[in-house]
Order: sequence, then structure tokens, then C-alpha cells
Amino acid sequence: MERIIVTLPRELLDQIDAAAAKLERKRSRLIRDALVEWLELRRKEEFEALLAEGYQEMAELHSEVVRDFAAAAAEATKDTWRWDD
Repeated sequence: MERIIVTLPRELLDQIDAAAAKLERKRSRLIRDALVEWLELRRKEEFEALLAEGYQEMAELHSEVVRDFAAAAAEATKDTWRWDD
């Protein structure tokens, strides 16, 4: 593992120390776990954004297919008898 230096406000450090004591962990372990969790959350958010973008693109494509099919269906059935007329 690499050792780094991080500057934190005293209030935040006090909160970290209190949480570490409550969880019976070392400060470094608590910070390391929090960073891993944050990075995982960011990765999931990015993945969900990509999924949303893909779904939006597919919705637009499906809308085009439906429009094309509706026009073809109307043309194919234009001279047929309809129940609702």
C-alpha cells in the first residue's frame, strides 16, 4: 500500500475518528472503505447513465419502426372492410 498525505478540516477528521471508534476500525481503514464505496457508486452511476442513453436511442428507433409499420399497414389494408366504420 501507498502512504499519502491528505488535509482535512478538523470537524471532518473528528467525525471520521468518531465513526472509526464506533465501528472499531482504524481511521485509515474507514477512509479506504469509504473511498472504495464512493468509487463503486460513481461506476454504477456512469453505467446507469449509459443504460439510460441506450434505452433512449432504442425508444427512438422503435418509434421509427412503428411509424413505418403503421404506414405500411394502412396502405395494405386501405381497401378492406372495417368493423368500426
